[in-house]
Amino acid sequence: MSTSTRTRLFGPDRQRIGYEDQEWAVWILGIDDIHPHGSLAEALESAAEHNACFADLRLQDPSQYTPVLHAVVLHHGYAWNRAVEHQHGLDCGHPDCIPCSFDRAVPKAAGQ
Repeated sequence: MSTSTRTRLFGPDRQRIGYEDQEWAVWILGIDDIHPHGSLAEALESAAEHNACFADLRLQDPSQYTPVLHAVVLHHGYAWNRAVEHQHGLDCGHPDCIPCSFDRAVPKAAGQ
């Protein structure tokens, strides 16, 4: 999915980077590639591994021509951050999140 140079990842006017039907994915900024994952834990692990490799590449060749790469976790296509999900009133998806875990245990009425 193509992005503009002024993409907003967080805030009230954040932009969807990935696909709504993919619960969890990792977007590789710099090559604009999206890798789907089955869970938040898998996406976080993948993003951490990619970002560590990208940092190592940058440290090995700090020239201005070295591409800048970042791995960003996506939740239903939006950049994921637990605090931002909470600000939007959404379940952050983290299995150990107390507020979200409580809300998951409370059945919702139809239409909510």
